[in-house]
Amino acid sequence: MMKNKTSPEEFIPKFRQRNLDESGFLKKVIRFSGKLGKPIVKQLYALYFLFKDPATPKRSKMIILGALIYFFSPIDSIPDLLGPLGFSDDIAVITLVYAQMKSHLTDEIRERAQAAVDKIFG
Repeated sequence: MMKNKTSPEEFIPKFRQRNLDESGFLKKVIRFSGKLGKPIVKQLYALYFLFKDPATPKRSKMIILGALIYFFSPIDSIPDLLGPLGFSDDIAVITLVYAQMKSHLTDEIRERAQAAVDKIFG
C-alpha cells in the first residue's frame, strides 16, 4: 500500500492559500471577534496554531483545514452578514472540530491561543 505524500496545504486552491496566512487569519478573526465571542475566537486560534504545528497528524490537519476554509469562505449555509445569526454555522463547525482535536492540543498551543484572545479583547 503506497502512502500519499501530498501535504494538506497542497489541497487548497491558490486563491485560498492567501487567506490561511497569518495576516488573513488575523484580519478576519479581529474583524468579527465581537460577534464570535472569546470562546470561539480562542478555539479558532487554537485550531490555527494546531494546523501550523508540524507535530499535528496529517489527517487532523485536513479536518482543521476544512473548518478554517469554511470559516474564511464567503459562501456558507448562513451568510456572515446576518450578524450573530450569520456565524451560527461557522461556530458549529469550529466547535465540532475543536472538540475532535482537543487531544492534540498542547499547553503551548492553548497558551498561544489565550494570549491572542487577550490581545484582541484586552
